[in-house]
Amino acid sequence: MKSTPIFTVACLLVLPQLLSAQSFTYSQRVGADTFVSSGQPDSNFGAFGAMEIAVPTASQPRTEMSLMMFDTSAMLASFNAQYGAGNWTITGVNLRLSSNFPLAGQQPNNSSFNRIAAGGFEFDLLGNNNWDESSITWNTMSSILPGANNNSLTQLGTFNWAATGATSSTWSLNAVQPLINEIDAGGEVTILGQPTSGSTVGYLFNTLNGNPGFLDVTVAPVPEPATLTIFLGLMCVVGSSKWFRRF
Repeated sequence: MKSTPIFTVACLLVLPQLLSAQSFTYSQRVGADTFVSSGQPDSNFGAFGAMEIAVPTASQPRTEMSLMMFDTSAMLASFNAQYGAGNWTITGVNLRLSSNFPLAGQQPNNSSFNRIAAGGFEFDLLGNNNWDESSITWNTMSSILPGANNNSLTQLGTFNWAATGATSSTWSLNAVQPLINEIDAGGEVTILGQPTSGSTVGYLFNTLNGNPGFLDVTVAPVPEPATLTIFLGLMCVVGSSKWFRRF
């Protein structure tokens, strides 16, 4: 009776570990968030439990944009602890948001929010992180937007809010170089949510005062172990094949 070769057993144990070690995801809770409204241009909404991306309607003639800030210093420390400084690269960035009012036609309890509606929106990376959730308003937003103090705005992707009742959404962001640079440095990341041109959107989601948003960043070691994994896999196949041909 033939016994299972030790080489084959070792391959079965080692390969899954190599594959699972290829990537690691860190979830960073939002540190500050709020929204601004053209309908109440001097009002601050930092204490609210929700924020919104919305376009004007006949009954609610106001534009609303949302701001979220993430401190990635702990994220950087975690990646460095996992792989060593400089030994990892970002392979994916997702933004997870939750909503208590996810169905088109719903009117949120607070009249400061527009009615929920499907439509397009975008997330952008703001180069200026000098804003305070407890004081920023529609009228003071200009200080952090392009056009003042060399501020930059980099699009992270355009999306569609379906408003079909899903309470949780994950948005895959473009891993553009300015975003990568901020995370590589462990800096602050400010994400602006605003309607796209011609949109009908009314997208309400929770702030850190309720069910907060998370920035999920996935990294892989550098150099990635894919080549090593393939090589070892072939070695396992060849080695096992040669062992069996002996019998």
